Amino acid sequence: MPTDSATTYDVRLGVWTDWSRGGVYGATLTCTRSEGNLLIAFLAFFVALVGTRFWRLVCLILHHIYSKEHPSDGVYHQRQVLLRNTPSPEAALEMIAYMGLSWRHNAKQVWARLLPIFGLAMACLTGFILAGGFSSRVATLVGSEVLLSGANCAFLGEDPNMSTYGDTVGSNIAENMIEAENYARQCYNSVSVGVSCGTYIKKQLPPALIDNNASCPFDTRVCNHTAGNLLIDTGLLDSHYDFGRNTPTNKRIQFRRTIHCAPLATKGYRFRTYDVARNQSYTTYYYGPLQNVNKSITVNYTTQFSDNIYPDIEELTHNGEDTVHDFSVRAHYSLHWNGSLDHDYSSFVPIPELTPQNASLFILFLSSGSLLFTHPSNDSWYGGTTNTTVIHKLKVSDWGNMTMFRQSEPGAPLACKELEQYCYRGVKGQQKCTPLESPSNSMADIINLLDEEDRVWFDWLFLTTFNIARSTRQPLALLGTQVLTARNKLNGPLLGSLPDNQWQLEVQHWHATAMAFLQACFLESIIGFQDPKYSHLIRYPNTTTEKDLCANQKILAEGYVSVSIFSVTCIFLGGGLIIILSFTLGPILSCYLPRIKNYRYSSLEWSVNDTFQQQRLAHEATGLSTWSGGTEAVPVTKSGDLLAVLDITDPTHPKLRAPAVDSPQISGPSNDEDAEEKQ
Repeated sequence: MPTDSATTYDVRLGVWTDWSRGGVYGATLTCTRSEGNLLIAFLAFFVALVGTRFWRLVCLILHHIYSKEHPSDGVYHQRQVLLRNTPSPEAALEMIAYMGLSWRHNAKQVWARLLPIFGLAMACLTGFILAGGFSSRVATLVGSEVLLSGANCAFLGEDPNMSTYGDTVGSNIAENMIEAENYARQCYNSVSVGVSCGTYIKKQLPPALIDNNASCPFDTRVCNHTAGNLLIDTGLLDSHYDFGRNTPTNKRIQFRRTIHCAPLATKGYRFRTYDVARNQSYTTYYYGPLQNVNKSITVNYTTQFSDNIYPDIEELTHNGEDTVHDFSVRAHYSLHWNGSLDHDYSSFVPIPELTPQNASLFILFLSSGSLLFTHPSNDSWYGGTTNTTVIHKLKVSDWGNMTMFRQSEPGAPLACKELEQYCYRGVKGQQKCTPLESPSNSMADIINLLDEEDRVWFDWLFLTTFNIARSTRQPLALLGTQVLTARNKLNGPLLGSLPDNQWQLEVQHWHATAMAFLQACFLESIIGFQDPKYSHLIRYPNTTTEKDLCANQKILAEGYVSVSIFSVTCIFLGGGLIIILSFTLGPILSCYLPRIKNYRYSSLEWSVNDTFQQQRLAHEATGLSTWSGGTEAVPVTKSGDLLAVLDITDPTHPKLRAPAVDSPQISGPSNDEDAEEKQ
């Protein structure tokens, strides 16, 4: 079950395959959050480095494109030097701005010649800033999705001992249902965010369809209204995408459930009886007789409620005792198999007009007992419109006598029918689906559709999930009135105002609870059972297929980072190629282009526009030194040559001049040093 901290789960660290993106693209690395942050920081640094090297490639190409042999002005030559020597696009932007401002009155079309480079530098800078920011996002496409180790994977078998069932399987299911109901209240609400809503691969499983104006799901004679009923359709829920069971396409199941509900008419199905021995009158409802486990009819009605709890005048007093006021709900169900009633799994035999065609059915009777409605309710199930006079005798206030309302029906009936469907693709790739039919039939039909090799993994998946979370009626069967959201308006014996569609909101909440319970089942079997009281009931996986299913459950865990290996590899390979190309393309061109007549000048210009070569040209022009390596990365002078010094006679325009005659020889090694080296 989800908790406030996903760190309580045993997460699998290392490499795994996320089948959402396939065998190649889905290669994933899970690491701790601190390790992931370090990787993300390194990626951002690497992308920044790639950006600077990419700019050098752009400069190399532009320099050769702009190169021309005939005489040109200063803008041309400075632009070429800029392209040869600027280390980064941001440095280029600064220098281009200075050039444009400096030459704007001294050369023609200055900005027209500089703006293309300015635009490319800006695009390069912006692009790699964004790339650095998004590199972490590209690499962590999986985000907080992690795999559980599944080391303790198991499920609970049936407890044959009824005396211990309540302490083992029964209590486990009830506890999980309580948590599921709490989860549904927190996380299946668009405006509420619970602290533990971030564990399942999907926070909630919203229905594909909610029809609040559906037709009657039964014979129209038995429905309270022919329209305005409720139909909920989950759509096909995928075991991989919706529940997080990480498997290839051919090992996935799609599950669909519809629930179609309507308040029932009571006219013609309700009658009054009087028990002389008990001196009580009853309202009895007949929608089919009850039966026991031996398939014998026990009573010839569905349920009955005492009428004595509804006095015409009620007194609200405080006599020092606290009385618990609550609703009560009675539930009966019938399951159908191949169009016929399955007596082994039915508590009553529905009347013909209520009998569904190949579906499961449950009927609920709601009684508000002694609860008083502060406002009349037009809801079709809660229906509180009968006036009752209340004499208020609480000394803490002086409300006097008031008119309140009570439920019109002693036990208002609501019936729902459920249909289910399974689909799977299998090893042959063709999707196969059962009809939308009763749960019993759909289960049998999917087994018949499965390929022989697929039945092993489906059996394990079914036993640990769908076989436990069986129906929308389970929340009511296990938790009773706790799942009624109308109880939120309850204060002692008083019930606040309810919307006219309260019953539809209730059914939607039961459905949400059932879906949350199904989500929990997918997770619970992977976590396993540590309590010793379960030891004799635990069933562990035996086959490789079952163990593989156990080791492939995804959840969301904030304490971890899952990185796409494919994305990281692409970033490093692509970036590495750019870096290598930026260092090797220049020397390669310098080696081969001089052999081609039309490109000889551009190649040599690239070489001599380097910073050291520009320095050589300046000093060599004074005739004071002899240089070698005129096309190399670092030109050098003869040993002992002195270079020109700055003439700062005019501080605003320094020039090179010959050094003084008595300047010391510092450029090369002395003869004594040469002699020492030879010894």
